[in-house]
Amino acid sequence: MIETKRLILKPYSLDFAEEFHVKFQNDRIYLEDYFSRTLSVTKTLEETDLYFKKKIQSFQNNEGFYFGIFLKDSDELIGHISVRDIDWSVPKGELAYFIFSEFSGNKYAYEALKAFRDLCINEKEMRRIFMKIAPDNIASKKVAEFCGFELEGLLRNDYRKRQEFLTDMLLYSFKM
Repeated sequence: MIETKRLILKPYSLDFAEEFHVKFQNDRIYLEDYFSRTLSVTKTLEETDLYFKKKIQSFQNNEGFYFGIFLKDSDELIGHISVRDIDWSVPKGELAYFIFSEFSGNKYAYEALKAFRDLCINEKEMRRIFMKIAPDNIASKKVAEFCGFELEGLLRNDYRKRQEFLTDMLLYSFKM
């Protein structure tokens, strides 16, 4: 668990799988561009439970770390943050996050990303974490830069948006 001024980041647990499922599906239009694969495997509560079980197992195996982002004062789930595809020979991993649309604009992403970045670097001893951000995602680029991530370059045709359209992605990294 990670605690900040306004937030608590909790490792995935079946205790909040149903809340995640409901909010994730309700925010489908907002999230479909960049979390379409997750949307496709969490259509039902049963699928979401299976998804959570896989992410919990990945956490236990040190293959990826998946956290829900919660408001400290109400314990309401407001988003997700993770590092996955960890290569311990470097060590490095790909970071991703989202804040549900009803909670956007409150700088929760800044707060969560800074705390999670510090966990990856200081506790997990990663030497490099990186994010892929769409060139038109102005908000995520600002969050990354504010949290010390640097633009490394453009990855052409790197992501299939909504699992249909190829799009370029910007590569941002934070390294020691």
